[in-house]
Formats: sequence, structure tokens, C-alpha cells
Amino acid sequence: MTRWLLVASLLLTACGGGGGGDGGSPGSGIDPRLARIDIYESQRIRVVGDPGAGVVGMSPTPVVDMPTTGEVTFAGSFTLRVETTPAASVIAGDARLNVDFGAATGSGVLDNAFGTGTDGVLRDYDGQILLRDGVVGADGPNTWQIDYAGALTSTQQTIAVDGQIAGDVLGPDANALAGIDLEAAIATNAGQRTGLLAIIAEATGDD
Repeated sequence: MTRWLLVASLLLTACGGGGGGDGGSPGSGIDPRLARIDIYESQRIRVVGDPGAGVVGMSPTPVVDMPTTGEVTFAGSFTLRVETTPAASVIAGDARLNVDFGAATGSGVLDNAFGTGTDGVLRDYDGQILLRDGVVGADGPNTWQIDYAGALTSTQQTIAVDGQIAGDVLGPDANALAGIDLEAAIATNAGQRTGLLAIIAEATGDD
């Protein structure tokens, strides 16, 4: 878990560091997207902790406490880093996953995205990344994996992704999900690129 935890933290930090940007709130002096990064970061610390600050995150859900019935909605964020040039593109946005523990399946969507492009400017990204064919228990009772595919488009570039994320079910009562694809295959206007895609989400309690 530590490996992708550190990656996710770096992604969020980089996304918040872009200069200027479109899609903010003219006249307010504060870009609301930066406030969303703070929300994402707070959730990241709750779920997976912050080793540098001595904060311990949630442990994997004990096998005996993994749900075997019921449907749960998880909400959180995703971070995507694409190795573009002259600068990496770093994108963040909302994540929503629906997990059926009885059937051990899942689906969801990543959207409402924003981030920095090759020029470091913060922009909104239209489009969605769909999550499908999720499997709970793919690599152990308290693990999960899910396929993803979709495209995000800003005024500067289009980024298309297609791959699979794997991760852990966390918390004493399956309170959260966290996972990463460290070898994402990504298509951009400039050709194929490598990158990373991470998801962190918590149960909403709406079910």
C-alpha cells in the first residue's frame, strides 16, 4: 500500500501547483478547484495515512469482517499522471464506485476532472472514465480490481485511458477502497504515453 500511497500524494501535490488556469471563479481570487484538492488530500490522509507526518491510515479489512451481502456506494477522488512533455500532465477528479458484496462485483465512474497539462496551466477536463467488470476478492478476500476506459478532454489536449486498477478494501467494516495502476497505457494527441492512475474512496452510508 505504501508504494501507491506516496504516488497518490505526489499526484495531488503536483495538480495543485499549476499556474493560472481556466474554469475558475473570476473575481473571487480563489480557484474552487484548489479547495477540492484540499478535500481530496484530507480523505487521502484519513484512508491511507501520511507516513511523513506520522499519521497511520486504515488497515486492510480483516477477512472475517469482509461483507458477503449488500451493496455499498463509495465516493472519493482519482488522480492521473501522464508522462507528457515538456511537463507531465497531472489530473484529479471525482470517483464514485458501486460495489455489490453479495455478487462480489463493482462498477463506477471517474469524472468532474481538472488538472495541469504540458504547459503547467490548470484547466477543466470534460468526459468520463468508466469503471466496469469489478471483482471483489480478485487477489485475496480483502482486495478488489476493476477495468477502466474513457477519455478526458481539455482545451489543450485529449487523454484516453484503458486498463485495470487493483487495490485493497480498507477499514474495520470495509469502509474504504484504495487502488492504483502503476503501468497505465495512455493515448494523447502526441501519441502513446505511460502514466499512473489511483483511486481513493470511502463508503457514503447512503445505502
